[in-house]
Amino acid sequence: MFLTKRVGAFPGHTAVDVGQFSDGGQWWWDGTTWIATSQIVLPQLPVTEFEKSGKLKGARTFMRRAAWLGFWNTSINVALVFLFPWLAALRDYRSWKLEQLALATAYLLGPHEAMLAGETSLLDSHITNGSVRWDLAVSVTAAHVLVLGIDSLDGQPRWVALAGRTTDVKIERRSLVFGLYPALWISRGNVQWRIRGTPSVFRPDPVLEAWRQAATTVTSNKP
Repeated sequence: MFLTKRVGAFPGHTAVDVGQFSDGGQWWWDGTTWIATSQIVLPQLPVTEFEKSGKLKGARTFMRRAAWLGFWNTSINVALVFLFPWLAALRDYRSWKLEQLALATAYLLGPHEAMLAGETSLLDSHITNGSVRWDLAVSVTAAHVLVLGIDSLDGQPRWVALAGRTTDVKIERRSLVFGLYPALWISRGNVQWRIRGTPSVFRPDPVLEAWRQAATTVTSNKP
């Protein structure tokens, strides 16, 4: 599969070529055959407008320097000095990831079903049940909720963890006291996915609102 023939409004990509998930979300139509959703591997996405602007370069440079300094220096004073630039860098990364998420959504669903809202975790790799879990991102459209796995901070959405209809998925916002560790919890049946963010960077409300409106519209349109 070649991205130039598949993504959104890119040449050769039309609504009838792709954009079909089975009712249970276990299969995806790539234009020629059905592929198991768990086997989807997204190809390299195009460079986004945010990356073209050059803004991401500064965030990448800061993150590399901060990682090196944090490894050698555990002083609380140094941490405080770097706090606000670190948050600014995370905001830039978030803006970039959301643009990537929109492109990935277009790749999977076609130009007729655009992303209405999305959110992503950053630097939230963790180990669950003995296996590594990477950053996740959620995309809400008029008919679907997608949860995509991101291969690295400087990488992109690469695989599909969930493809569900808005009425089959539940999204909740949770946090600890004082709003610490805010997160979106997406669930379908007994399976859950956590997308955790950083205060002042994380923006879960647009996702919740888009999901509620989409689910309500789908329900109201049922005969």
